[in-house]
Amino acid sequence: MISIDNVTIHLGEFDLRDIDLTIEKNEFFVLMGPTGAGKTVLLEAIAGLIRVDSGHIVVGGQDITSLPPEKRGVSIVYQDYSLFPHLTVRDNITYGLHFHKTPKTEATKRFDRLVEDLDLSHLLRRLPTNLSGG
Repeated sequence: MISIDNVTIHLGEFDLRDIDLTIEKNEFFVLMGPTGAGKTVLLEAIAGLIRVDSGHIVVGGQDITSLPPEKRGVSIVYQDYSLFPHLTVRDNITYGLHFHKTPKTEATKRFDRLVEDLDLSHLLRRLPTNLSGG
């Protein structure tokens, strides 16, 4: 579960104010809005890449508002320019596992589930230059 409670973020002349949102466990969620509305800012705040000026972000019952990005257990994947161009899809997906002390069997289980859930098996050997932008 992700809970965003009264989050406000100030970035120069841009503000997100008093954002409240709850995403229940196993709930499918889409964040939509026009360009410049703050969708990416909100996602970056959840991931810890942007500081929250007020309010709280709770993931799985833990307040992560003041935790550094690497302690949140949250990732963000941008549509463009965020994959290592010299690594395959498989290697890009598993890259982050080098920074966690996840047992190999658990890491393999998570990887296999992700590949199955997102139907990625046919893409695992491709390089980012051979993928569509979406």
